[in-house]
Amino acid sequence: MGIISFMSQRAIDNMASVVKVGLCVLPALVLIVAGNFFANILMPGVGDLFFPFITGKNFFFRIVVEILLALWVFAAVFSAPKGRDLAFGGDKNYWPKSSPIFWAVSATVGVLALSTIFGANPYRSFWSNYERMEGLITHLHLFAYFVMLISVFTTEKDWRRFFYSTIFVSFIVTVYAYLQFLGRLEIHQSGDRLDATLGNSTYLAIYMIFHIALLAYWAFREKRIWVKSIFGSLFVLEVPIVFLTATRGSILGFMGGVLLFALLVVLRDWGADSRHYKLIAAGAAGAIFLMVGSFFVFKNTDFVQKNYVLSRFAQISPEERTTKSRFTIWGMALEGFKERPIFGWGLENFNIVFNKYYKAVLWQQEPWFDRAHNVVFDWLIHGGIFGLFAYLGAFLLGLYALWKKQADSLAKAVFTSLFAAYFFHNFFVFDNLTSYFMFFAVLGFVHFLALKKPSPSSTLGVESQKTPSVSPGDGFEKPGKYVAVVFVAVGVVFSLYFLNLKPLLAGRALLTTLKDMATGGQNTDLILADFEKVFAFNTFGNMEAREQFASYASNVAVSGLPQEAKLKVLEKAIAQMQQQVVESPLDAREYLFLASLYLRGGRIDDALKILNIAHELSPQKQQIYFLIADALISKGENEKAFGVLKEAYELDTEHGEAAKNMALGAVLVGKADYAEEVLTKTFGKNLIADQNLLTAYARTGNFKKVRDIWMLFLAQEPNNAQYHVNLAATYMQLGERQNAIGALQKAIEINPAFKAQGERFIEEIRAGRNP
Repeated sequence: MGIISFMSQRAIDNMASVVKVGLCVLPALVLIVAGNFFANILMPGVGDLFFPFITGKNFFFRIVVEILLALWVFAAVFSAPKGRDLAFGGDKNYWPKSSPIFWAVSATVGVLALSTIFGANPYRSFWSNYERMEGLITHLHLFAYFVMLISVFTTEKDWRRFFYSTIFVSFIVTVYAYLQFLGRLEIHQSGDRLDATLGNSTYLAIYMIFHIALLAYWAFREKRIWVKSIFGSLFVLEVPIVFLTATRGSILGFMGGVLLFALLVVLRDWGADSRHYKLIAAGAAGAIFLMVGSFFVFKNTDFVQKNYVLSRFAQISPEERTTKSRFTIWGMALEGFKERPIFGWGLENFNIVFNKYYKAVLWQQEPWFDRAHNVVFDWLIHGGIFGLFAYLGAFLLGLYALWKKQADSLAKAVFTSLFAAYFFHNFFVFDNLTSYFMFFAVLGFVHFLALKKPSPSSTLGVESQKTPSVSPGDGFEKPGKYVAVVFVAVGVVFSLYFLNLKPLLAGRALLTTLKDMATGGQNTDLILADFEKVFAFNTFGNMEAREQFASYASNVAVSGLPQEAKLKVLEKAIAQMQQQVVESPLDAREYLFLASLYLRGGRIDDALKILNIAHELSPQKQQIYFLIADALISKGENEKAFGVLKEAYELDTEHGEAAKNMALGAVLVGKADYAEEVLTKTFGKNLIADQNLLTAYARTGNFKKVRDIWMLFLAQEPNNAQYHVNLAATYMQLGERQNAIGALQKAIEINPAFKAQGERFIEEIRAGRNP
């Protein structure tokens, strides 16, 4: 029995050790960009993926967490003492200990589960999409990750190893970012703002802020001088990265966090080291004040205005476009919350709220938002008032644990300041996997600190407390434990395939399809076969695949391909989008894709029915008005189209596209004077270079206006030979043959390849015939 018990305990401890190692490997997820060097090492054989900066990281995280979860359950179940198998708390080796933080995190996941069940689109709330890869499924994995952290990391040494591993990864990210800054590596998001392996400058900024805080904490805690020196050097390297992302909310949050840290340090007694710490705090605060003061002094200089980081701060104003749009979107989110105040709309359903309460003044922004870009309003939409309270509870109880439940003064100063910076950052953007990953890690460490007894010898130290031993044989006395382990093992195999492998393969198939579209889009049979492979997996990727399919079909419909091929592609794309609107009945975006396909296929009445539904779902979306008017014009109902376009224009008369379309509608119904009035009000002139407006004047026989518009086009591109040919055709409509000849001669001069054809046209004109 003793040998069996010893072997059993050793197996349990080995399982727990593997979980610890796996958790220390997880920080490497931030390095993964599908198809890159790190992805090939950590996810061999996967290759490129759709949304490479998002999908690779998330699939890696989910797969590793699921495998570690199975090992942890084995260790936890068989380490539980007799009579206390599955209850939280107590002195068990590998079960999480109860704390307010644990229950706040549990409540948050519980509320999200309820909001998913009772939300506007449960399927989307659970699965999310390739672009975000969040949804309830990711929050469940984050919860499992958090539970494992607080269960197996039972000593400060465990936590130190974990945080040192993520600090090492942050060093690699920092090197990558500096190579971008030096022009050695490509910046993915924009031309200037660093994004490293995260693909988004905002994500990089908050990732760096977390690690700057960790470097500060562990540099002070570390006794080895050489490690202190490394952490200090890395700290100095990582701070500028935050600023080089040019993410204003993150930078302001970081500076505010530094000031709060300085204040907390100054207000506390640090014993013999008090002078040293307060000098550091004063230096940090002084540096922030110097930076802010210098900025305001030199705000209007060329140095500030031409610097991509500083100029973004110089542009901050209540009247700035981004600022105004944020307030508008937050107001829309508030309206959505009022409609569903208890559990909200469910994860990943802000797009429905955005469409329903869309304001026409947002036309200058991107047309579709899936986040409110504010942590409060995002959580009100995700989980209603209960979701927001649960999420804020994790923050507040984390602070409570820091200040009431443990005596590590350094942790109080560092992590309070970090939480403040993180929350301020999230007040203007939103979370992602890497920020959640770091937040739950720090929250888990605070949970650990709160359960440790303070060491009387130091205000900085915490006494390490070993996990109490249990009888290793106890776990083998109940068959229910074997059932639990088998159940979890089968569940993990199931999840690895259905939750990860299938959508991963579907994403790869979709990427292959997009590559084939780019290189061989004329081979419709190949593309259709590619899409069939994607749809055969039947995953959450179908939505994005259908939208890509619809865009491809729209392009094919206006191409020079045979009519039979066009119809075949259109029919299949329409069938897929019809299924999509059934699955997402509240999403106006999907109806627009379907309506566009109907219009391409000449099914005008079907398009109008779908567009009217879209209009009900998003009453102020001008894009819907434009498509309705397009359909009406195709039916010859110009007066109705004019009324629709006028309504869209009056939603916001500053919208340039609405003004152009309004002018087009006015021309078609014989109100050219009104068209010129609208154009003058918006563009400061009564005629503009616009192809649709030109077509409208041509349809009504006003070729003088057509001529004038071609002249405007030529003023923009005087060496465009085709424009001169088109102008010549217009002159012929006006009976101005000599001017037509002159335009053709100019086209020949610009494009000698046109000479033979152009001279033949000129001969026809001189002969009195129309070429």
